[in-house]
Amino acid sequence: MSSNAIPTFSFWEKQFYSKSDFVIVGNGIVGLQCAIHLKDKYPHREVWVVDRAPASLGASMRNAGFACFGSMGEILDDTKNTNAQNAYALYEKRFKGIGLLKQDFGETEIGYEKTGGYEIFEKENQSELDAILLKIEEINQALEPITGEKPFQPKPTAKLGMQVLETGIFTPHEGALQTHLLYNRIYTKCIEKGIKIFGGITVTGFEALPKKHWKILNAEGYPLQTKNAIICTNGFTKTLFPEIEVNPARGQILVTSPIPGLAWRGLMHADKGYIYFRSLGTRILIGGARNMDFINETTTDLNISDPIYNRLVQFLREIVVPNEPFEITDTWAGTMGMAADRTPIVRQIHPGMFACVRMGGMGVALSAVVSRELASLASD
Repeated sequence: MSSNAIPTFSFWEKQFYSKSDFVIVGNGIVGLQCAIHLKDKYPHREVWVVDRAPASLGASMRNAGFACFGSMGEILDDTKNTNAQNAYALYEKRFKGIGLLKQDFGETEIGYEKTGGYEIFEKENQSELDAILLKIEEINQALEPITGEKPFQPKPTAKLGMQVLETGIFTPHEGALQTHLLYNRIYTKCIEKGIKIFGGITVTGFEALPKKHWKILNAEGYPLQTKNAIICTNGFTKTLFPEIEVNPARGQILVTSPIPGLAWRGLMHADKGYIYFRSLGTRILIGGARNMDFINETTTDLNISDPIYNRLVQFLREIVVPNEPFEITDTWAGTMGMAADRTPIVRQIHPGMFACVRMGGMGVALSAVVSRELASLASD
């Protein structure tokens, strides 16, 4: 037999792999939380999570460590792409989701810091700031019932030491967390609840079986069957379901060497949220800029592209820390799930099959909300 052939499976293996009640495809923070809430709902049922990698290869372990409350520029962009009602509803989910995430897993345990966040504007972008200032009261009035206060306020930027306009937009609701701590807490809770997590299974499709079961086709040939399949593949969803409106979007991230003269700490947004950066001690983590090349950034490729790299480094040197020397010590990319409408998709797609995808780059904030919504839909 060829060394590349799919092995035969024993009688015992066949029994084992056909005994799950729920199989979640995708072991990111959304998929793992879906597993937790399904197990809470059906404690005596088998809940499994499968993925091609031991830990998420999407965005869950490859993000920037933002809680993802977001910025005014993002809201205005969302209202243009959908409408104000959808944009405000999305921010409500984000705000509630951050609260639930802290409640479920502990602020200290996930390294959460309520740093607040600035939206800053390059000096040639006065018109962008003016447009936001015209809308800020309207948006604050819409979101105040959700947050309990006006979430956005103009603030001077002089103390930041950046080459930006003198006024920025501050929100106290943005926060930082430690991505690896968050993932570890969610993963550990799954294990504690008896959820089985299998890496090394590359799902390629699904086949309907009698008695409302699903066969999960995979490159490794495991005889995997389940009563209910839950799709949590986010930016990789089109490889399984081309008809679902969610596209991959590469998010590229750089980290600098320590900068002793760094004048600020916290989280920052620029360019309608397409550029985002934060302090890591005296280092800076910066990511984004995919809006300079949407076509080529609609990809699952995890390599760093020179144009995006150069744009981010230029932004650091000219805008953020113009008088401070630094080197880039770390680079990586993650895969988000995007569409013009960034509202998450949480729905049944076939009997016994559900999707929880399209986090729109906001998976940290949304994960605790959408996973609960998914569990409420799925039935034993």
